[in-house]
Amino acid sequence: MDISSIRDRAQGVAEGTVSGEEVEFARQILRSSKGDVGAAMYVVGLCGTGHDARLIEPYLGGAVHGELALKVLCRYLGQINRYRPLVRKYILDDSDIDFVGSKMAALHLAPEYLLNFRDKDVEKTLLVTFCDFQNRNRSAARHALVNILGLRGKLKDPLGLRTDTDPDASLIIAAACRGFGLERLDFVAGFPN
Repeated sequence: MDISSIRDRAQGVAEGTVSGEEVEFARQILRSSKGDVGAAMYVVGLCGTGHDARLIEPYLGGAVHGELALKVLCRYLGQINRYRPLVRKYILDDSDIDFVGSKMAALHLAPEYLLNFRDKDVEKTLLVTFCDFQNRNRSAARHALVNILGLRGKLKDPLGLRTDTDPDASLIIAAACRGFGLERLDFVAGFPN
């Protein structure tokens, strides 16, 4: 079996379905750590069940697959409630922990994290990160805020592709303040001096 072909079908970029036997093949790759672990994670995440989380968890702290493991667990397997403390820790920390890109990965998961859940510290961190144009995680925070606040159709640059300025910054900040019940002073205090 070709795990890349199975992954492509699981992701919907190739025609066809994924059989139970193919999902089991992907699970075996995860158990043995032999083969294309990343492709196997996608297959198990998209075609497996919540019980498969135990197969993904060992990869969370790994430098190579940590980011994908977090995404598979929280987004694809729908286990955000189980990993909420970990996602929160990654969002609130000033730097990456456990693997390179942990903060950025967690910021991308903020829409799942905040779905039907309030966390003032996370909301404030998203806004502080977005407002800091020097922060390397700014685009991840912007992406999260746009999705959380449902702003995509209202923005001049919905994907945040401009690198010189952000024509939507004021709109995003205002919507976040309204949506999160923050005053500008609540998050301005979070900026480094």
